[in-house]
Amino acid sequence: MYTLRPVVSQGKHHRATVLLILLVAALFRAWLIVTDGVSFDSDEAVVGLMARHINQGHTIPTFFYGQDYMGSLDAILSAAGFRLFGESVHTLRAVQLILNLLALAVAYRLAYEIAHCRRVAGMALLLLALPTALGALYTAIAIGGYNETVLFGSLVLLLSWQVTIGGRRELWRWAVLGLAAGAGWWSNGSIVTACAVAGLLGLRYFSPRQWRGYALVGIAFLVGSAPWWIYNLRHDWAALRFLTGGFHGIPAAGSISPIERLAGLLVLGLPALYGLRFPWEAGFAISSGVAAASLVYLVLVTDLLAGGYARLRGVRTDQSDQHTPTHRWIWLVLGVFTAFFTFSSFSDSTGRYLMPVWVPVAIGVALGLDRLRRAGWWVTALALGILLAAQAGTVIRAAHTGTGLTPQLVERLRTPLAQDAALLDFLADQGYTRGYASYWTSFRVTFRAHERVILDTALPYDDQGYIKENNRYAPYRRMVAEAARVVWITQNFPALDALIARRLDQAAITYQTRDIGLYRVYYAFSWRLSPADLGLTSPRPLDELAATRE
Repeated sequence: MYTLRPVVSQGKHHRATVLLILLVAALFRAWLIVTDGVSFDSDEAVVGLMARHINQGHTIPTFFYGQDYMGSLDAILSAAGFRLFGESVHTLRAVQLILNLLALAVAYRLAYEIAHCRRVAGMALLLLALPTALGALYTAIAIGGYNETVLFGSLVLLLSWQVTIGGRRELWRWAVLGLAAGAGWWSNGSIVTACAVAGLLGLRYFSPRQWRGYALVGIAFLVGSAPWWIYNLRHDWAALRFLTGGFHGIPAAGSISPIERLAGLLVLGLPALYGLRFPWEAGFAISSGVAAASLVYLVLVTDLLAGGYARLRGVRTDQSDQHTPTHRWIWLVLGVFTAFFTFSSFSDSTGRYLMPVWVPVAIGVALGLDRLRRAGWWVTALALGILLAAQAGTVIRAAHTGTGLTPQLVERLRTPLAQDAALLDFLADQGYTRGYASYWTSFRVTFRAHERVILDTALPYDDQGYIKENNRYAPYRRMVAEAARVVWITQNFPALDALIARRLDQAAITYQTRDIGLYRVYYAFSWRLSPADLGLTSPRPLDELAATRE
């Protein structure tokens, strides 16, 4: 076991500094909220609608509507926020802000615990407080428990360090470790990285005398993850099959080779994690700030390699010996994460599945910056300032675009906020409350309308055609089917518009259209009909859609 100096209590001055950094983090995220700097899409709208239904007395769902994955904790917390502050996108984001501040506080304690250095912990906290575009995006939106992944994951990493390397084995630490791991597993399975690291540390420092602690971890894990287990027992292990089978529309784990996944991580994932590219774009974020940040990272990598070379030669230097347990822990976390990313379905390189290592990577960068103090404290300060300016500048630049930071990877499906309001105004003027749209239109508009407008997701949004799994909430489908008057709404999909016009003309159906920004509204049909009546919900239109698109 490594011998560490006892962790000293924080002074008032240091606590004030930490609180000041958390205040900066809160203000930066509040600015993103009030300026609508982060886009709102149907995935987040589903969470909002779940919260609304919980407050209406509906049965609390175990998972995200329409799937056997991603626990409903976000929706439950958002329901509480709605009760206090009303139903709105801003309230959804405010709940995430609170979760994020809690996660940052735990992340600071984690950095301080493993690095045993307030300076390193403070720099790590600053890098998280003014985050990269990836960090800002996935800690701002209620879209699958990513704040919970960071919060519970950091707790698991912190407590597993304490009860093993740190030698603090009070039973309450074991209990909280198990609860955090269990709740995180139910909320989002990507916490598996933190759980695996905790398991490896537990094996490395295993002691039969600590059997009570190990037993308590197991019991507490089952308690924290109880909704996941209960659902599986009632649904023939559907959640487990979902994890191993992949997502609809995304290749399953066996469809992409490990080499391809690893290449995606290196070429797309890590640059997004370090703020060198937007997670929603294929290219890199080109700016003077990003160029300067790239130079800083180049210096840090060169310095790290030099230290590794010194260790290989058996040369003992401050650079090669400093924070050795911490460095080994960082490499352990990154190695475990890379293994899961490479060999499991948690291998989406767009950014969301990089969140389990968002905090450890920030700690690693802070350690690298601290090593630069050998050349003078001003070198570390300058490098940190460059990284913070680049990260904040990139986020601010993205927030001022038409759609802001967005998890939507398809550019034509990104819709400015004002167009939703104009669409709802038009529907109200025409007296329509029911209709058909694609997934990326339906739930977003339904939430913004507080369910005064209900849209069935019966229209396709790309050449794959209609996907029945996108009908995530069956009552909406029934409510639209019972309506006497309906509209159809497409979103920036000319090929589909051409196909709809051709099918309507062939059926001798009269109608009107209204273009509202990226939306096209079909209304005033000569008789009531659905997309299924024209064969648009069968696989048959796929080739025709593709041909029309060409």
